[in-house]
Amino acid sequence: MQQSLFGSLAAPGTATAESPAQPLGNLLLEDAVFTVLDLETTGLNAKKNGITEVTAIQFRNGVEIGKYSTLIKPTEAIPEEVELLTGITNDMVRNAPALVMVLSELSGFIGESPIIVGHNVSFDIGFLREKVSQNGLDVFLERYKYSRAFCTKVLAQKALPSLPSYEGIMVATAIGYHNDNPHRAEADVRMSAAILFELMNRLKAENPAMKTTQDLLDYQGVLSER
Repeated sequence: MQQSLFGSLAAPGTATAESPAQPLGNLLLEDAVFTVLDLETTGLNAKKNGITEVTAIQFRNGVEIGKYSTLIKPTEAIPEEVELLTGITNDMVRNAPALVMVLSELSGFIGESPIIVGHNVSFDIGFLREKVSQNGLDVFLERYKYSRAFCTKVLAQKALPSLPSYEGIMVATAIGYHNDNPHRAEADVRMSAAILFELMNRLKAENPAMKTTQDLLDYQGVLSER
């Protein structure tokens, strides 16, 4: 794994996402590569706001097999309230890589047909799809599909119906996981991964027929654009 000033860059080929020809119905949950990702941004508008940080970690059967993580130089200044929320300052990203470079590296890392996971992941996928198009990288759009994505918030809403809130921290607390650095991409990715695998274990215990990635997708339902 390469190290950079801005984060950890997994060497090419560190992990391989699922083949495009692999139907999810044939892919056992313990064999699937889940790419858990998270973005930090300057705001909520994908057309106008920028990305300041991205982390993607790939897991197979709960074991980390590859990571890509970096700060990004956004296309606009980070507002003060966002600096306070995330801890990412304008000074920290001043010399960070440009977004177009990061999108190319991230898309290479996740592979041609990844299974993407995140908490409220429709936001992340929508943001990435917009930025991929804005940067003339439409060749990578097919890598960011709602139809192959899992949202730990949606899964928690179905699997843990009595929670008062489904914010990431609340769901993590409910399963006994502590996120000691919320609103930073890697910490949030590890939180989402912990939620995913805990919920998967509970669901498989309750329903032994849930064996494939398609079974889990059928339980969740296909995500739509945020």
